[in-house]
Amino acid sequence: MATSQNPAPVAPGRAWTVGGVLLLVSVVFGVAAQAVTTLIGAGGVIRVAVYAAALLVFAFGLRGSGSVTARRPLGTAALTVLAVWLVLGQVFSSVLIAAFPHDSPPGSLLQFGYIDPFVQFAAALVAVIQIARAGVVPAPWNWAPAWALVAVSVPWLLTQVIAAGDTQQSALTPIILIGALDGLIRVGSALFLGVLAIVCGDRLSRSRSRSTPSMAD
Repeated sequence: MATSQNPAPVAPGRAWTVGGVLLLVSVVFGVAAQAVTTLIGAGGVIRVAVYAAALLVFAFGLRGSGSVTARRPLGTAALTVLAVWLVLGQVFSSVLIAAFPHDSPPGSLLQFGYIDPFVQFAAALVAVIQIARAGVVPAPWNWAPAWALVAVSVPWLLTQVIAAGDTQQSALTPIILIGALDGLIRVGSALFLGVLAIVCGDRLSRSRSRSTPSMAD
């Protein structure tokens, strides 16, 4: 019987389920923030905070069980850096926008906007490669985070190509369209990974319960 000093271990599948639910909740907050203008600021911060919490659950698991990186240092650190960076970036942007609601964006916000995509991509790239190599998530779903990363990277790359090749006025319409597509892809990717994590977590829990002998055996 588990004691307070030695709590019962958590099944790995539960961590995946919790992480998947958090991803879905982050989507709900994101959609709500876009639908209700009064929630744009707070909703954005909550969405990113919940998304970051999902990343940390996937990185460390629950009570040391269920880490998709097998708690290897490189992959775990990459997910942690990505989670912390997303939260700090959202808070930083929200504070500056609130401080200068009617003025042009300050230089610090513009500089952050330039480096933010590269930091996110670098941390995410390391994380998805380590998840795929860890062998914890069953194939081919261990590559699902990499698929999502490719999907969300395509609109950003298209935007950079269009902005570099066209004049500002001619590029405005396609950039707006790509921005809408980017939002749909990000929501779809989070939904896909969230549902996948829940399904994989449920399957893992079921397989472990079938393979674990009962007390009566």
